[in-house]
Amino acid sequence: MKIFFIVNPTAGRKKALAVWESLKPFIDFPYDFALTEGPGKATAIAKEAVKAGYERIVAVGGDGTVREVARALSGTEALLGVIPAGTGNDFVRSAGISQNPQKALETVKNGKVRCIDLIRVDDNCFINVAGAGLDAEVADAINKNMRFLRGAPAYVTGLFKVLATFAPRRAVIEIDGRVLHRKVWLVSVGNARYYGGGMMICPDALLDDGLLDVCIVNSIGRMELLRFLPSVFTGKHKNHPAYEVFRGKKVRVEFERPTKVHADGDVIGTTPVEFSVEPGALKVITGEYNSASFR
Repeated sequence: MKIFFIVNPTAGRKKALAVWESLKPFIDFPYDFALTEGPGKATAIAKEAVKAGYERIVAVGGDGTVREVARALSGTEALLGVIPAGTGNDFVRSAGISQNPQKALETVKNGKVRCIDLIRVDDNCFINVAGAGLDAEVADAINKNMRFLRGAPAYVTGLFKVLATFAPRRAVIEIDGRVLHRKVWLVSVGNARYYGGGMMICPDALLDDGLLDVCIVNSIGRMELLRFLPSVFTGKHKNHPAYEVFRGKKVRVEFERPTKVHADGDVIGTTPVEFSVEPGALKVITGEYNSASFR
């Protein structure tokens, strides 16, 4: 079994390198590894590892590192393993992989192999959640102005900053040809359940059902929105009357004026935008079976 580890030393506020060094004494099988040197490098390294015949390629870092490696492994026979060492680590929450690096290493060796879907936007694929509206605006504020905050504290700070100027907007949402007209705070398109460091925006999303969960937060007052958002961490928000869910394979979102679009926490452009699902595109080594994440 040929295993290659791709380590992003800057992930998790540079904690990933320390995680990797602490993990190496527990690796009891032959392996090779490489350190990334900047954005996009994990994809390039993973492509070379696939060409070299490595059967399991393991991302050591956060969701950004996982996404870059996934792009290289999509459509190949190579298996993706994950050692969580980022700040949010949202993908492992959905994939049944432990947040503990040593337990995650055991999954790399002995976990189940499952084929999961990916979200595609133009020529890029994403692993967790994409969307447009308030959450994309918050992601933009965090990425530009809050480098020293992560997870829930960063989201709350960014939210209050954005709410000073952002308001619900009219949107046209097309799902497999069905057209919806709404006035919304946001539209999230989920392959997995989590984003933003544990926010369960798409609580019923399945990684392997060949569908995208289209989760809409319709227009409500700002104070009601602030009461609504904490329930996203538990999934109880799905019972709120302003929250709707649809499922489909192709989704197009257009706002009344250009609005920021995010995917896996990074702003990738503005609306209009089209999302599609790439069924079974990635083979992942997962942990214990989780009926809420897989069929």
